Amino acid sequence: MRTEFNFDRIQSVEFCVNLTGADGERSNYLVPADRSVQDALRQVLAATAAVIEPEDGSWPTFELSEKYASRETLRAALAAEEMAAIRALHAEEGWPTNAGALANPARLAYYFGVFRDDRNRKLLGVRKATQFKGAFRGRFVSVIDDTLRMVADKVFKLDNEFDFLISAQHVYVLHPAAFEHIAEFESYAAERAKEKALALGETVAFLDFTGLAKYVERHRRAARLVAALSGRNDLGTITKAMFTKAAAETGVVLERSGHKLTPARGSELGCLELLDHRRYTTALRPGQKPAFIAASRRPVGH
Repeated sequence: MRTEFNFDRIQSVEFCVNLTGADGERSNYLVPADRSVQDALRQVLAATAAVIEPEDGSWPTFELSEKYASRETLRAALAAEEMAAIRALHAEEGWPTNAGALANPARLAYYFGVFRDDRNRKLLGVRKATQFKGAFRGRFVSVIDDTLRMVADKVFKLDNEFDFLISAQHVYVLHPAAFEHIAEFESYAAERAKEKALALGETVAFLDFTGLAKYVERHRRAARLVAALSGRNDLGTITKAMFTKAAAETGVVLERSGHKLTPARGSELGCLELLDHRRYTTALRPGQKPAFIAASRRPVGH
């Protein structure tokens, strides 16, 4: 992270907000901010950088199909297909100035600081705007003479940490739920869910994905699993015999569809979870092996 941006040599700081218009469309605006607000944003960035880096320097990779805790340190490649909304946010420049952007906090979706270092590299710190609308404590800023300034009055709050940081190469995540919301992953997964499901049939040739393609169009969790599976490069190594055995052990009912297999009604999600290594059994005692669904499948040792 620190090879992509020099946190000790920040040359400029800008403050921007994302507002929801009357038509439901969202737009970004630059809000003029004085030195006190810029310094406060630097402090928020420093606080975020201090807690977001793993102690051992090993970054867990963000995965679409994973269920995360409210606070976890993760890294995602900015070039990944599903990061389209985040790439666009980082690339955007020339925001229109709107000194009155904070007049109606209910319209505020999120805010972000734009930082540039001594090599003109850009880093964004992004925060979902829940605290702007909620409890008022901490750093407060107000619009005075069309410029944001630090004040003692309880107008609105700058949070202590950003939800995630965006460099030119990666996204560094501290609060996964806020990141997923701003990145619009639900929309991304839903838009191409059917297409991606059918494409999986070319890799996992023993499964008929026709029924699954219809299923994922109506189920958000299934759509995200399909999006995650589409980015995997090991699906072609799954064998029919081993998959059938694992399905029987973990409660996934399969039916024949011509020369292929397909999940029975009610087993569609289970079939996708099994493909994503999220259904498993244990054999610690005699008798039938209990089956479980994994919320996380982080490898041992990571």
